[in-house]
Amino acid sequence: MQAIDHRGNSPVFLQPQNGSSHRSSGYVPGRIVPLRPSPCPKSQTSAKFTSAGQEGHATFALSPEEQRRQAEASRKKRHKNTLICFGISSFSFFIALAIILGISSKYAPDENCPDQNPRLQNWNPGQDTGKRVIIKKGDLFRLNLDATVHSVVIQDGGLLVFGDDKDGSRNITLRTRFILIKDGGALHIGAQNCRYKSKATIILYGKSDEGDDVPTFGKKFIGVGSDGTLELHGTHKLSWTLLSKSMYSSGLASGSYAFERNFSRGLNVRVIDQDTAQVLVVDKFDTHEYQNESRRLQDFLKGQDIGRIVAIAVGDSAAKNLLDETRLTIQNLLGSKLVKGLSYRQAWALVGVIGGGNSSYNESVRDYENHSTGGKALAQREFFTVDGQKFAVRTFSEWNEENPQFLHMGDVIDGVDMRAEVGVLTRNILIKGETEKSCYAGNQCQYFNYDTFGGHIKILKNFTSVHLSHVELRQMGQQLIGSYPVHFHRCGDVDEKGGYSFRTYLEGLSIHHCFSRCVTIHATNGLLIKDTIGYDTLGHCFFIEDGIEQRNILFHNLGLVTRPGTLLPTDRNSTMCMAIKDKVYGNYVPVPATDCMAVSTFWIAHPNNHLINNAAAGSQDAGIWYLFHKISTGDSHGLYPETKAELTPLGIFYNNRVHSNFKAGLFIDKGVKTTNASAEDPREYLCLDNNARFRPHQDADPEKPRVAALIDRLIAFKNNDHGSWVRGGDIIIQNSGFADNGIGLTFASDGSFPKDEGSSQEVSESLFVGESRNYGFQGGQNKYSGTGGIDNKNRTLPRNRTFPIRGFQIYDGPIHLTKCTFKNFVPTADRYTSAIGFLLKNPWQLTPKNNISLIKFDTNVSLKVFFGKPGPWFEDSELDGDKNSIFHDVDGSVTEYKDTYVGRMDNFLIRHPKCINVTQWNGVVCSGTYAQLYIQTRNPQNLTMTIVRDEYPSSTMALRGINQRAAFQQYQPVMMLQKGYTIHWNGQAPQTTFLYLINFNRNDWIRVGLCYPSSTTFQVTFDVFQRQTSAFYSVEDYTSVTSMMELQKNRSEKKFYFDNSTGLLFLYLQAKYNRDGHSYCSAQGCERVKIQATVQSKQISNCMTKAYPKYYQAPTVLQPMPARTTVQCKNCGTTQMAFTSDPHKTYLLVQIQSMSKVELQSSLPSFISVNGNKSPFKDMGVFTLVVDACVGTVTEKKLFHQANIKSIDEYLKTGIPQRSIVLLSTRGDIRNLNISEALMSLGTAKPAHLQNKGSIAFLGFRGNFKPSWAKLFTSPAGQGLGQIEKFIPLQMEEYGCTRVSSSKRKDLELLKQASRAH
Repeated sequence: MQAIDHRGNSPVFLQPQNGSSHRSSGYVPGRIVPLRPSPCPKSQTSAKFTSAGQEGHATFALSPEEQRRQAEASRKKRHKNTLICFGISSFSFFIALAIILGISSKYAPDENCPDQNPRLQNWNPGQDTGKRVIIKKGDLFRLNLDATVHSVVIQDGGLLVFGDDKDGSRNITLRTRFILIKDGGALHIGAQNCRYKSKATIILYGKSDEGDDVPTFGKKFIGVGSDGTLELHGTHKLSWTLLSKSMYSSGLASGSYAFERNFSRGLNVRVIDQDTAQVLVVDKFDTHEYQNESRRLQDFLKGQDIGRIVAIAVGDSAAKNLLDETRLTIQNLLGSKLVKGLSYRQAWALVGVIGGGNSSYNESVRDYENHSTGGKALAQREFFTVDGQKFAVRTFSEWNEENPQFLHMGDVIDGVDMRAEVGVLTRNILIKGETEKSCYAGNQCQYFNYDTFGGHIKILKNFTSVHLSHVELRQMGQQLIGSYPVHFHRCGDVDEKGGYSFRTYLEGLSIHHCFSRCVTIHATNGLLIKDTIGYDTLGHCFFIEDGIEQRNILFHNLGLVTRPGTLLPTDRNSTMCMAIKDKVYGNYVPVPATDCMAVSTFWIAHPNNHLINNAAAGSQDAGIWYLFHKISTGDSHGLYPETKAELTPLGIFYNNRVHSNFKAGLFIDKGVKTTNASAEDPREYLCLDNNARFRPHQDADPEKPRVAALIDRLIAFKNNDHGSWVRGGDIIIQNSGFADNGIGLTFASDGSFPKDEGSSQEVSESLFVGESRNYGFQGGQNKYSGTGGIDNKNRTLPRNRTFPIRGFQIYDGPIHLTKCTFKNFVPTADRYTSAIGFLLKNPWQLTPKNNISLIKFDTNVSLKVFFGKPGPWFEDSELDGDKNSIFHDVDGSVTEYKDTYVGRMDNFLIRHPKCINVTQWNGVVCSGTYAQLYIQTRNPQNLTMTIVRDEYPSSTMALRGINQRAAFQQYQPVMMLQKGYTIHWNGQAPQTTFLYLINFNRNDWIRVGLCYPSSTTFQVTFDVFQRQTSAFYSVEDYTSVTSMMELQKNRSEKKFYFDNSTGLLFLYLQAKYNRDGHSYCSAQGCERVKIQATVQSKQISNCMTKAYPKYYQAPTVLQPMPARTTVQCKNCGTTQMAFTSDPHKTYLLVQIQSMSKVELQSSLPSFISVNGNKSPFKDMGVFTLVVDACVGTVTEKKLFHQANIKSIDEYLKTGIPQRSIVLLSTRGDIRNLNISEALMSLGTAKPAHLQNKGSIAFLGFRGNFKPSWAKLFTSPAGQGLGQIEKFIPLQMEEYGCTRVSSSKRKDLELLKQASRAH
C-alpha cells in the first residue's frame, strides 16, 4: 500500500525524527506541507524566445525594404501571437481561479488541517473483521467512511487521517481490535490548530478470552510505540465548571413534594406558593360524611390569597355531603366545570389558581363503574417561580410517589465555596471499548456484574508526538495491570527536558464509565493533564504509579465518583481486600483498614508534582492522597536509586477542592510496602504501609534546611472523616476553607520521639465551619442524618448522630493555628461539636509547643474547645495522649487569658492553685512553663507507669505507654517545670531507663524520683544523643550523694541520691543547651540520662505510701495568672470573607436580617450588612441599599415609610444607576406594596405576589444583564425570614465593568512557573 508522489517524497507531514534526540525545533503538532501553486512550465517561455532569435538571425540576407516589410509582418505576427497567448493564459487563469473558488466555497484548504493535504488517498477498507491492515511507507490514507477490520498497524512512515468537512457533517466509525502506531507511523484526527469538526468514533472490540495478546500492549488497544505519532483534537468545548445557581430537588428551593400514601376519604387539598413552589398547606376535608367539612372547605378557599395554586384530589368518595354552595365556590374561585356534577366515588382531580378564572385550571374526572374508576383522574399544570424555575403541579385521585432529585449547590455557603461541579461528558471524538451485556468468566465477576474488559490507550518511550485534546473515552480500561484508559508507560521525560519541542499533554478529555483508572503516569515526567474529567471509574483515577514520577502538571481537572477496583491492595474495598489473597504469604488475611481501602481520585506517589485548580469529589476513600515510596516500585524497581520522596520538597499545590469523599478530602501520609510477601511480613506487595513520613528538605538532603510544604487554597467540605489529614513537616496550610467535615483538619507530626525531629505545621488565614446551612441530602455516601447546626434542622451528618464533630484537631504537634475563624460549632444532646478538639483514643505524645493565636470565634460557636469525656467515640478517654492533651493560648484569643496553657481538667501535672477550670470544655487554663519528659524503659517493658507531682500526691497520672507490644516502652508526660515528681510502676522496676529532656530550653529543670527496691544498685550516665547518626557523645557519669540537701545544692551537677527508706532514686534533669527552632532538642542533640539498675527483688515498685507525705510540697504559683482580656481582638481571624475556587474574583458579602412579628416586639433592629458593615433600621417600612457592582462601595441608602410607600416603585424603576446591586428589606406589615413590575426590571422572572407577606427581601441588579444570584425572598404573614446571607461576585464584565488588568491570575502564573521548571 505504498505510494510515492511525483517528486519521490512520501511524508505528508513535517514530522521530527525519533523522540529523544532529533526532534525538529519548529515542529507544530498537526502541521502539514503548505499547498503552493505549481511553477510555470518552461516550454512556452523558452519556445517563444527561441523562435524570436531564429527570426532575427534569418533577416540579415534581405534588402532593407524587404527587411522592413518582413519586420513589420513579424511584428504583427508577434503581436497576434501575444494576444492569442495572453488570451489562452487568461482563459486558463480564470478557469483555474473558478476551480479554486469552487473548491474554496465548499471547503477552503488549510495547511494546519491534516485531512486536507492533497497527497492523501481516500481509503475504504470496508467491513471485514478478518482484515489485518498494515499502513506502511508511502501509505497516506484518509478515512471517509465507516470501516470494520481486525486490526490496524501504522508503521514506517505510514499515515492514517480521519476525513472532515467544513460543516462537520461526517460521522466516521472505525471498529477494530487494536491500532498499533510505531516506527514513524502516525494517526491524526484533527490538529491543534485545526480541530476536528465531524463525529469520529473508534470502537475497540473483542473479549478477554479471544485471540492472542500483542506483546507489551495486550488486547483491545490504541498503542503508540517508539517513533509513533498520535494526534487527536476534537472541537473545543468547556470541559467543566461550577454551578452559578443552586439546583434544588426537582428544581425547587423548597424541594420536591410527593404524597406517598393513599388519600384520606373526601377532598385532599394542597396549597402551593406560586412564587416559590413551596407547599404551604396540606389539609383534608371529609365532604363525604360531614356537611360541616364542606363549609370548612368553603371558608378555607375563600381565605386564600389571590394567585395561590390549589390542587384538589378525591380520596375514595367526596360527593355525598359536598354542598352546592361549596361546589359553586370551587367553580368561581378555581374555574372548575366538573365539580358541579361530581358524584359518588368519581375520581376527580383539579389544579387551579385562586381568582385565575377558566383559563388557569386543569381538571379530570373518571366515572365509578364495576368497583373501579377505570384509571386515575390526572390534573396537571406548569408554572414558573419568581426566579424563573419551571415546576409542575400534578394531582391524581391518588397522588403518585416521586423520587426527588439530588440537591446541587450553586452557592458560597457560610464563606466556603460549595458550588457543585458540572462536567460535559460528550466529545465529537469518541474512543470506546465495546463490551458484553454482562460480566463473563475471568473478569472478576464476583465483584462486578458488568463487563469490565474495555479498551485502552498505551504510550511507550521515545514516541514522536502524542497530544490528545477534547476526546471522549468511554468503557475504557481493564481490570488488568497496565491496561488503563490512558497510560504513559515508562516514557521518561516527555517535555522540553526530554527533547520535545512541545510538551506532551492531555487536554479537555472526558474519561467516564471506565473500568480501570483514568490516566496513569508511569515512570513518566513532565506530562501536562489539563481540563480533563474522570467520572465513575474503578481504582485510583489520576494515578502516579512507581513513586519516581516528577514534574507532572495536573491543572483544572475534575474527578467524580471514584470506585474501588481489584488491581492493587490500595484500590480495594473491604470485601475485595479480604477475598484477594493470591499474593499474600501463607494464610494471612489482609486487614482492610491498614492494608487496603485507599482508593483515591488523585493518587500522588511523589511530592514533586504540581496540582493546580483540581477538584475531587465522591471517592470511596480520598480525594487527593500524597504517599511516599521508600524505593521505586513496580517495573521501576531496581532501575532507579533511592527515591527520597519523603525528603523531596512539595511541588505546587494551589486552589484545589475536595468534597464528598469518605475517608478524607486531602490525605498526606503513609507509603506502600516495597517487599514481596514473606514469613516475616506476609502482607501483599504494594499494600498500604505506615513506613513513610513526609519531611521535605532542600535538595532532599536531611543535612540541609527544611523546606516547608505549602498547601495554598484548599477547599474541603462534606468529607465524612476528614477534610484533610496531614502528617509530616514542615507543612503550611493557608487561605483554606473547611466545612461540614467530620473533622476539618488534623495535623500529625512525622512520628513519635526520638524518630521525630520536631517538625512544625501551621495553618493560617483559614476558615472552619462546623455545620453550615448546606443541609445536604440523603443518598450516595450520605448514610447518616439527624438534627444539628445553629438552627437544629435535619441534615446529613459525617458519621452517626453521636460523632464529635471538630473543626481543627490536634494529634501531637508542634502545631501553630493562627489567623483563623471558626463558625457554627454548636453541640447537640447527642454529640459534642467543638471548634478545637483532640484525637480520640490517643496513645501518642502531645507537646506544650502547640501554639494557638489570633483566633476568632463566631457568635454561633458555643463550644470552643473540648478535651473529651468517657462515652461514645471517646471510650474511657484514658490513653496517654488523652490525658496529656494541651495547647498554648499565646494571646488569649481562645481563653481570654494571655500566655496560658489549656489542658485536661484532671491533669494535675500541669496545675497550680490559681488555674481556672472550664467545665464545659473538661479543661483547665493555667499559667506557667511546660516541657515533656520522654521515658524509655526496657526489661521489663510492658509496665504501667504512675507519675505524681509532689504538690498533688492524691492526683496521680497512670500512663500505659505507646505500644504494649514493642521491645521497649515509651511514655511522654507533659510536666510543669521547676517542680518535683515521683515515678512508680505496677510491676518490677525496669532495669534500663532513659530519660530524655524534650522541649527543655537551657537551664530548664525538674526533679524526678524513680521507685526501685531498696537493695538496687545503679549506674547513671549522661550523654547527648544525635538522632541523625544514632551516635552519642559528652558522656558523663553521675555520682551518688548521701542526702537530699546535698543533691539540692547544685542542680546542674551530675549527682543522684537514693533514699533507701522510700526506694526513690532522685536526680535533677536540667538542660545545658537551648532548643533549635521547632526541634524537640538542641542542635547538639538530645540531652538524656541513662539509668542502669541492678534489681535483686521482683517486687512491685510502687513507693507511693512511703514517698508521701515525706516529699509532699505545698502547691505554689510560679507564674501568676494574667488578667482576663476584655478588649475584643481586632486582628483575630482570617481577613478573607469567602474562600472560593475562583480566587481571582472578588465577592461581596450581603446579610439581611428580617424580623418576625414576635421579634419586632423586642425592638431589635433589622439590618442590611455589606462586608460586615451593618446598616440598621428600626422604623417600619422598606429599606433599600445600593452598591456599585464594579467597586463594591455603598452608593445610596433609603428608607421608605408606610406613608410614602408608593414612591418606591418609581425609585426602583428610574432612581438607581446602571451597574448597581440593589438590596431591599422590609420591616413590619407593609400594605399596598406594588413593586412587582419594578422588581422584574431588577431580575425577577415574573411579577411576584407580594400581598399579605410577613417579610420581603430582595437581591437584584440594575443593568443589561440578569445575574443568577438575583433572588426574591418572602415569608407568610407574621413570620420573618431570619438572616439571609449571600456572596455576590463583583467586577464582572457582564455587569459592564472594565476588566481589572492590574491583578494577574495566580493560577495561570503558577502554571507557567510549573511548565518552566525542569
